[in-house]
Amino acid sequence: LAAKLDETASFLCGADWGRIAFPPQFGRTTCPEEQFIRDLDSKTGASLKLTVLNEKARIWTMVAGGGASVVYADTICDLGFGHELANYGEYSGAPSTEDTYNYAKTVIGLMCKEKDPRGKIFIVG
Repeated sequence: LAAKLDETASFLCGADWGRIAFPPQFGRTTCPEEQFIRDLDSKTGASLKLTVLNEKARIWTMVAGGGASVVYADTICDLGFGHELANYGEYSGAPSTEDTYNYAKTVIGLMCKEKDPRGKIFIVG
């Protein structure tokens, strides 16, 4: 007997599965803020995703919708600013006001950790 589990379904089936730990994508370690968002995501039917690509980079995004977040990230890279892209993430599926607040607070907190004399760019969409 074999089974394939999808982490996305843990919100619905986690209690039935028991304690299952999903490894980070591509074997990378997660920062505390990414883990916080992952924990929020596991407790809601909405989707909350955050991957920090380069916390010293200048361009941060907070985009609603998985499709839109891909378009934003691709456009930033296509315009030659891929090296300046700090994060990839999305929030969708009608997250609660509290979850949206915590998501925004986390992204803004990460953005403000490192100073840059040229300033930061925060794209919200």
